[in-house]
Amino acid sequence: MTKEQEELNQIKAKIQEHLISSGNYDLINKQLKLQLYESGWFDKVSQIANRELNENEQNFDQLFSFVKPKAEELVPEDVKQDILERIKQYLDGIIQ
Repeated sequence: MTKEQEELNQIKAKIQEHLISSGNYDLINKQLKLQLYESGWFDKVSQIANRELNENEQNFDQLFSFVKPKAEELVPEDVKQDILERIKQYLDGIIQ
């Protein structure tokens, strides 16, 4: 891992720690879950996982490795943008 990547990981960890300690992590997380539920994301991911389990015998780690990239691709763009905007607004508020 490069020095820049280590520094970036440290910054990410500090931001997450601050979000958690302020209670904003839970608020953003709840909003994310609601938007994913409303968009049908949970149902789509569940269908992918069930189909894979029915077609191939896999342990949890194998199933997770298979489903994770597909689940990430299925997150609607408007949900990603909304959550990123919420995080940005929060960071703007603590930096100013």
